[in-house]
This record gives sequence, structure tokens and C-alpha cells, in this order.
Amino acid sequence: MKSKIFIILITLSLLSLIYATDDSEIKLAGTIESLRKGNIITLLVDGELNEESFLIIERDKVIAKIYEIELIGYYGKKIKYLAKYEISDYEYKEYIRAGTSVFLKPEKKTYDLRNDKTVFQEKPLYKPAIISRIDRREMILIPAGKFLMGSNSGDSDEYPEHYVHLGDFYIDKYEVSNSDYKKYLDAKMLKYPESWNNYLDSKGNFTNRYFASLPVIVSYKEAVAYARWCGKQLPTESQWEKAARMPMNIKDQIKWSTYTYGDRFIEGVSNTEEFWKSEKIGVNLKNILKETYGPDIINKGFIPVDVYDERGKSIYGVVHMDGNASEWTDSWYEPYSRDTKKDERFGTQYKVIRGGSYNMSFKESRVTDRKIGGIPDLSLDRAAGFRCVKTANENDKIVQ
Repeated sequence: MKSKIFIILITLSLLSLIYATDDSEIKLAGTIESLRKGNIITLLVDGELNEESFLIIERDKVIAKIYEIELIGYYGKKIKYLAKYEISDYEYKEYIRAGTSVFLKPEKKTYDLRNDKTVFQEKPLYKPAIISRIDRREMILIPAGKFLMGSNSGDSDEYPEHYVHLGDFYIDKYEVSNSDYKKYLDAKMLKYPESWNNYLDSKGNFTNRYFASLPVIVSYKEAVAYARWCGKQLPTESQWEKAARMPMNIKDQIKWSTYTYGDRFIEGVSNTEEFWKSEKIGVNLKNILKETYGPDIINKGFIPVDVYDERGKSIYGVVHMDGNASEWTDSWYEPYSRDTKKDERFGTQYKVIRGGSYNMSFKESRVTDRKIGGIPDLSLDRAAGFRCVKTANENDKIVQ
């Protein structure tokens, strides 16, 4: 008898290892906004729907399932979704109507772990910051995952808000400075820009420390050449925006950011047009500049890439993405998926420029704002600064 009980226990243990069930009890409050043809439903929900399917719960009973869930937009603190629905119990069909308050629960999934090839794969742990090998510049890790890109309330080319998933990558903490760019020119034995003539001595050294630390302004082709030299790339639009944008879930609250630090513009934190309107604006940042470079050197314009207000960096620690110098990306100026707007500039002629600048207003410094560069072409239009990215690899893993 004991041997039979032992066998039964062993069998149950093996089954518990083979089959796994997600018994999550997390529930989200929502309201059915409308029913549409083809079993389509719209919902206003208090939280983010991260799973592929959810169950509609009424009095602890499953009455329907939603799937093929798509984010539509935001209404106050609620998030609006479009989804297909499937009635589970027709006795409760009357509850599936516009205006009904419901609870949503992630659908329990049962699967065979023997067929799951990823169960025992360990997620690589990368260093939070590295110094790149050739240009010796600090880079910050942007961890893999999805983020919300675009804006439903910004300019028409920012529409629609949509999720994008990116792998682990590193991005330069600071914009490439004149001094950084000079190292590249010297290594490649290339000619210095004519705009530098008044800041170099007879030996080709910078005579002005402030100027040497300002962001370099170059064409797209020049930025690409620098990135190739140091074994990096220019960021795509999505990489740039993820590094700049606040993740949706911070401190258990749903948030989305217009600026690196949040949804509301803070005057004087970033080097935008507003920063120079008065001596009283941005006192903290201006004092840092004066202490570092002297009281008489500060004029309206770019500021050194490594001087910043702590409040003005992104949540990952990337600096000057709201202002100072706008930055080249490697993405063509094209519409986002599901954007039906027509624009003759869309295509493979212009590259997207991101971020604000000292001569742009806060409205143009939003992290979702898109500008174009490449007029008359991508070799001659010195319209922006830049920073580089690289994909995280084996050499970047934390040694354990």
C-alpha cells in the first residue's frame, strides 16, 4: 500500500513539473465603451494590458474572453483598447454591453514545459554602463523590452501611439562633443571644419575649453562616418525614443512622458529657448556652468555636453535629450504603421532628427517630436548633433 502511495506522489510531482499554469489573480477594472461588428469591443481600462488575452469576470465567473488586443489611446488616466471578444457563458451575455463595468483577469495558460525551449535559458545580465573601446566614451544600457512610441496628441506624423519591442542596446550618455569629433578627425587625418578656425592654435589644439566641450554639429553622412570609425551606429528612431522616454509603469502608476522627466515641461531644466529668456530661469544649471567654466563665458547657445541638471536626464541616465542639440537618427522620415496621413516628404530622402535645441521652444523639444534633415542632401545639411548606439554583446555581460 505504501509503495502505491509513493508512486502516486511521484506521478503527481512529475505532472506538476511538466504542466505549468499561470494562476495570477491580478484583476483590472474596466468599462465596456462600445460593441462593434465582427465581435469587436472597445474598453476603457485602469491599467496596461500586457498579456495576449484576458477574461472578463462577473461575480467570479468567466463570461467572456478578449484577444487580439490593440492600444488605441488615452482618456485621462484610463487606457483605451480595441479587441475581439468571445462569449464564454451566454447566460451572462446581457452583461456585454456599452457602459458595463467589468473586471479583467489575464487568461490562465496551461502548457507543456517539455516543449518550451526557453524555460531553461538564462537572460543575459549586461553591465549598466560601459566605456566603448575606440572613442572611450561612456555608454548606458537600455534594457530589452517593449515601450510605447509615438503620440496621439502631438503632431500628425507622431500618430499613432504603438508598442515597439527592442533588444538590449547601449547608447552614448552624452552627445558627441567637438573634442570627441576631433579625435576621430585626427585618427583619420581629415580636415577640421572651417567653423573651428577661431578656436584652434597653430598646432591644431583647441584654445577654448568651453567650445571643445560643446556638441559637434555635422551632416548625417559625417555622423555615420564617425559611428563606423568607433564600431557603433546612429540610433534608430525607436532606440532614441526609448532611451529618452519614461517607461509606462513607474512606481506602480501608469505614466507616459512628453519629456524625459515626465509629462509636464519644467522651465530651466533643459537647454531650450525658454532657458535663455531670463537670468532667473534655470539658475541651478547656470550656476553649474559658471562654476565649471567661469562667469563670463555663458551666452545663448549650446552648452557643454557633460554639464546638465540632474532633473533633466532620462530615467536611464542619458543626458540632454530634451534640448541642447537636436540629434540625427538612422531612420528615414516615413509614416508609422496605421498612419494614413499623406506627406510628400515621406520616403527615403530625409532622415529623422530627434530632440530639442537651445533655439527651439519646449513644444519642439518633446521626446516624440519628429524633425527632418537632409536639405539639400544628407552630405551638406549640417543640421544636428548626434550620439551613437551599439548592440549589447557577450563582452558586455557581467562576469559572475
